[in-house]
Amino acid sequence: MEKSEDILAQVGIGAMILFIGSLIAIVSSAYVMIAQLEVITQNTQAVVSTASKEAHTQVVFVGAWIEDGYDDYLFMIEYQSLGKEINVVDVGFTLWCLDSAGTLHRKTGDLRTWTSGPDRNVAIWEVGGAIEEPTSLESGKRYFIGVDGGTDAFPAGDQCGPNFIENEGIVAYYTIYLPFGGHTTQELRVTTFAVGESVI
Repeated sequence: MEKSEDILAQVGIGAMILFIGSLIAIVSSAYVMIAQLEVITQNTQAVVSTASKEAHTQVVFVGAWIEDGYDDYLFMIEYQSLGKEINVVDVGFTLWCLDSAGTLHRKTGDLRTWTSGPDRNVAIWEVGGAIEEPTSLESGKRYFIGVDGGTDAFPAGDQCGPNFIENEGIVAYYTIYLPFGGHTTQELRVTTFAVGESVI
């Protein structure tokens, strides 16, 4: 029997080795791409979830009244959130107005800065609860907030308070600022000046 070499078989084995090598490279690349795609998807979902919670966190004004017939307002708000509670000390406010001469008056602080309420140490309390200051706002709950008119300067005066805006024939604005940047503004207008009358 004559011994012969099959050249085509050698080419076939080389092609098979090349094909298997290419297949291993493709599978490895696909694994890396799928793993990276999963990491990107998880990060995107976390960002969307956080943004959604913050976008749906808000303070809604339920009502506002003249509290003492001079410089005090009493507000009722509802805190709504898909996220966590927020600390009362982290929630700020601004009460501001332009008087008839065009002068801007402004008072700022956090929700604990009222000093004229039923309890001088309490500026915010839960509706229907005891007059005691909560440490945080809980979603779905309503709160009373008291606010003095005046300015950040001392003595504060009654600027932007109910008596002031009624005498000047102007409106005032009260804005609540949430810690992550959201805010809500309410226009305050006195139509009937008396204790307990609505200013919204």
